[in-house]
Amino acid sequence: MERLVAVVQELSLARDLPTLMAIVRRAARELTGADGATFVLRESGSCYYADEDAIEPLWKGMRFPMERCISGWSMLHREAAIIEDIYADSRIPADAYKPTFVKSLVMVPIRTVAPVGAIGNYWARKRHASPEEVKLLAALADSTSVAMENIQLYQSLEQRVQERTTALATSQAELAAKHDALVRAQRQKEEMAALLVHDLKSPANGIMMACKARLRNPSLAPSDRQHFKSIFVGAETISRMALNLLDITRSEDGVFTPEPTDLSVRALLEETIEQMTPLAEGRNQRLVLALEVDPSTTLRGDGELLHRVLQNLIDNALRHNPTGGTVQLVARAGSGGSLELRVIDEGPGIPEDQRQAIFEKYKRLEQSEAHTTSIRHGLGLAFCRLVVESHGGSISVEANHPRGSAFVVSLP
Repeated sequence: MERLVAVVQELSLARDLPTLMAIVRRAARELTGADGATFVLRESGSCYYADEDAIEPLWKGMRFPMERCISGWSMLHREAAIIEDIYADSRIPADAYKPTFVKSLVMVPIRTVAPVGAIGNYWARKRHASPEEVKLLAALADSTSVAMENIQLYQSLEQRVQERTTALATSQAELAAKHDALVRAQRQKEEMAALLVHDLKSPANGIMMACKARLRNPSLAPSDRQHFKSIFVGAETISRMALNLLDITRSEDGVFTPEPTDLSVRALLEETIEQMTPLAEGRNQRLVLALEVDPSTTLRGDGELLHRVLQNLIDNALRHNPTGGTVQLVARAGSGGSLELRVIDEGPGIPEDQRQAIFEKYKRLEQSEAHTTSIRHGLGLAFCRLVVESHGGSISVEANHPRGSAFVVSLP
């Protein structure tokens, strides 16, 4: 566990993919005593074996179809593959393994929601990996996912700065002074936003990974388990707020672009409920999912952004809900073939004359001791409107009779 915490810290400082892969392949072997480890990237429909650390060469630099590769199986099924005898498992392409030393392996996906790669561990003798070793590899994969997102963020920001600098160099001479002033101001804002996001998100994610590792310990005392759950929830909230700020800043710059894929509505909602349940339990409340559409219903959208929209709405509902109350997440068919997602609380409700203002940037509702509401500063609901409208949908709030509010997200 101490080695894993040290690896998380190393990953938080990685600024490029080669450095990250070197950390991960070395750590994967050290954590399990494996004879080899590979770092696999998902590239469209193939698995790219980008790096390795092994007693003999494996497949570094090679690409295999997702459907014919155990790393592809792990990513497609979003779960670990634990194989004691590779030649007795039908998922293994035996011809690819015959030239190698491999007899047993464990493959874990990097991120269970839309996996971006996989980490493989191999042994030169038949060996069944223990549950603890698999958990350590899963925690390493979770940390790797966060580190890869941080690297993408830094590279994106660097590219944007370079592009704007190039544009300035070609601008007309009479506008140069004005352009310089505008770019300086814009760059300061971007740098401030990026620095703020980094200064909040990196340590928050480190805390989350450490808490996850502790919570996987079945012998953890109930009081300690609740303690680590509370810490995890607080760190997750900080990370989400930082990302909201970055996305709103991007939208103001005209560079906010969702990346839609085909999503399972059921999986999206269940994963949201699972992640927000510790927050509800910490406030002595209950989350309920009501899936009133066909379980196989799919949605075209950016899963990460829509996931955060639902997190923000549930967080908002829990803040205004009474102790012991219930927050519902409902999916139903809307008008014109749309999908309607509702987050329903039992709080004091929102005055009708304030239901539009709460979606404005830097505004939110705050409940007083007298159970009245007033508008304060915030970004969560402004972010929700930004994402929903970028998907061609709409968001509104209605009264939930006899008490509470219903936030309604309608998506095509």
